[in-house]
Amino acid sequence: MKISLYNQFMRAGATRRDVLKGAASMAAIAAASGAGLGALTRPASAASELRTQILQIPGVGKGQPTDADFQQVGELCLEATKANVKEGEFAGVELTFMGLNNQNLHNVLFRGFLKPWETYTGAKINWIDLAQADYNARLQQSIATGTVDFDIIEMGAPFEGDVCGKGLTSEMPDWVKDQIDMKDVVAYLQPPVGTWDGKQYRVTVDGDAHNFNYRTDVFADADLAKAWKDGGGEGEWSVPKTWQQVQAVTKFLKGKQFQGQDVFGYLDAPKAWGGFGFYFLGSRASAYAKHPDDKAWLFDADTMK
Repeated sequence: MKISLYNQFMRAGATRRDVLKGAASMAAIAAASGAGLGALTRPASAASELRTQILQIPGVGKGQPTDADFQQVGELCLEATKANVKEGEFAGVELTFMGLNNQNLHNVLFRGFLKPWETYTGAKINWIDLAQADYNARLQQSIATGTVDFDIIEMGAPFEGDVCGKGLTSEMPDWVKDQIDMKDVVAYLQPPVGTWDGKQYRVTVDGDAHNFNYRTDVFADADLAKAWKDGGGEGEWSVPKTWQQVQAVTKFLKGKQFQGQDVFGYLDAPKAWGGFGFYFLGSRASAYAKHPDDKAWLFDADTMK
């Protein structure tokens, strides 16, 4: 896309998501440049087309993606960069990226994704690969000794207090927010999440979510519905929507069988066991311990206890 055309869309109030929704491809948008913004109303979705292309690399059942596959995905995602940066514009620029390499992921993937970006822009990325166990010590030592040797950092939200609190990060420019389309990020990761003192510093690349899975056949069963009603169950026999309802359904199902198999109600993982196990405890406990009017719940923000 020509930068002038891209800017024309932005001045008219269109987001990149609008552009992608409204045209079959970037070529179609360019061809529509003389037709004003009418092209935005076309039903075909370039965003859906892009997702389809990515899901075909290497494709379901075709094994683990290789570095070549990662690079292919990176090439497909260069649209926004090409709209704002000239080819070779960053020649001679070197950036250092510190991140993880555990489970052969993280930096290993980023290398492949960003290789086409390096080739197009002319910039070079130097990598600092760290195991999960070594990460915190390396980060804290860099901060404490004033020897920060990285320009970009992949880190979890718990480290933002150490980094953002000491003024070591650069605020995200508005043009970056527009280019990556922050409004297209899943809602629970949009600001104020990811901000510090009301300012946006990070691009979220990984967000964990816990699923509430249930058996539709259990909640559609007429015999269970009758037993629920006869037993004094509150409301209709249906999928619970609150933790109180989860508790009531679990007590009701305890000791029962469905289609010849035991059913147990809700299977939870609230026992703290370190590492990612705390996520499950926190996910459940926050429903009881966290209130929207209280900014902290793991500790008292005033006393730090």
